[in-house]
Parts: sequence; structure tokens; C-alpha cells
Amino acid sequence: MRIRSALVPAIAAAVLLVTPWGAASAASPEEGTIVNVDLKLPASNGMRALLETSDKGMVTLELQRGREHYVSYEVAGKVTEAGLRVRFGRLGLIDVAFTPTRTLSSTAPSEGCTGAPRTLREGTFSGTIDFTGERGYVRIDPPQATGSMSVVSQWQCPQSAPFMPTAEPLALRSHDEEKSASFHAFGRSCGCYFSAGVHRGKLRARSVFVGVKFEQREGMEIIRALSARAGGSAFVYDLAAGTATVRPPRPFRGQSTLVRRPGERTRWRSTLRMAFLGAAPIAVRGADFALGLQPGYLFD
Repeated sequence: MRIRSALVPAIAAAVLLVTPWGAASAASPEEGTIVNVDLKLPASNGMRALLETSDKGMVTLELQRGREHYVSYEVAGKVTEAGLRVRFGRLGLIDVAFTPTRTLSSTAPSEGCTGAPRTLREGTFSGTIDFTGERGYVRIDPPQATGSMSVVSQWQCPQSAPFMPTAEPLALRSHDEEKSASFHAFGRSCGCYFSAGVHRGKLRARSVFVGVKFEQREGMEIIRALSARAGGSAFVYDLAAGTATVRPPRPFRGQSTLVRRPGERTRWRSTLRMAFLGAAPIAVRGADFALGLQPGYLFD
């Protein structure tokens, strides 16, 4: 799965704690090619929708509203140079044929290699486009949509010595531990979590809040996410004392206070609520949640 929206810095960093993200191409072994589809879909209720294929024959539909709300659905589909077909359970079906309108690029095989050119084309996808989000939060049903398709043919080339990279990997970026902290609450039964991070820089302090819910249903993997940013006062902590208070802005509601001292019972009071698109609101409280408070800023 992929997140390519304005939510990337916050949500992607948090989701990487518990789930991998895939690449963005779909292999077609029968034809010896790799077909990649990027399709923008008109959507209701101020949503932005993007459909993309994945390297293992998976298709991902991403929906975003503003900077705060994100939902993605990933399910197995079929993609060829003729078009694509994918069913998102009872939520809908996309079964479209591709009609190219313009070739953006066409690359011939390298010298000494044989095979078909590799192409990138724009065009229209026409047919059945029918998707309704849970609880009616979005409706997608245009007669057609515009997008692009890349076809990467396999080239046969002379054997050559393997490439050996010499560059050293970049070191992970980190902040001064005394000036940053992160708080997490992982819900076992809800398949969800709430995360917060704050960093106090030379000029200003900033805090980021993320909520994520994972689901598996009808062959789909679904990720729902919330994101918000605020000043440093929205996340107040004392690592030495083992205390933290978070007051995230909308779309979150409520606040959370944690007291965790060595040798003492953890005290946690929370009225936090997360309202994801297409799902019932989740109260972030109770013994079902595992808590964490540590130095370091998660959202670089």
C-alpha cells in the first residue's frame, strides 16, 4: 500500500510501525510485461480519489478529504494493457477498458538488447465505475475517467557484471531527545492506534497527531487514518516524571493524561475519540489499549 497525499509525513511514519508498504506496478507474467495504472476518479463530498495498481496484482483505491481524513482499500484485481477489473467486496466494482489518447514517452531497448518499447500513455478508462463508501461517506460513479498506463516490456540483454553500489546508506534523522517525545496508544481489539509526537525547536514547537484503524474484510485490506497538527502546547510532557498530556485539535476530540512512574501503577485518563470515515467512532480508553511514552520524534 501507498500513501501519496498531504498526509504522508504524519500517517506514513506512524503506519510503518506495524505494516509494510508496497511498490506501484502490476506484473503480467503471461505477456512478459509490467503494467502500471494511475487513475484519478471524480468523487462526491469533497473527496479526492486515486486508483493505482501494485506489483503483486493488487489494486489500491485511496480517498482523501482535506489534510485530515484518509482511507485506502487494497484488493486483488486484474490489470492488462486492455484495462483493469477489480471488485471491492460489496462496496463496488471497477471494470474499465483503456483507450489511449496520447503517448507521453516510448523508450526503445538499450543497445544490444531486444524487446518491445516501453511506453507511458494517457487515455480514458470507460465502463463500470461504481463505488460507495461505508455509511455513504463517498460515492464514485462516473461513466469514465482519465488516467495513465505504463507498459514496461521485458528486454533480453547480454549478460553483464552485477552492479555493486558503493554509496553508504543515509543515517536516520533524529532530534534532541530532551526536546522531543512520542506517545502511543495501541488498541488490541479495535485494530487501531493513536500516536502523538512533539518537537521543540529553536524558534517554535510543533506537535503532530495521528489515528489509524486497520481492517480486513471481503478480501480487502482497509486503512482509515486521521491527522492533525498543532503547536507545542497541545502535547505537554515530562519524561523524567513519566507524565504526558495530549489535547489534539479536530478531527480528534477530547484529551488524554498519562502518569507512569517506576514502581507505581500507571494512571491514564482519556476522553479521546477518533471518528474515521466509513466507520463508527472509537473511544481511546480502557485496559484494551497498550500505552507508550518515550523520547524521540516519530514524524520526521
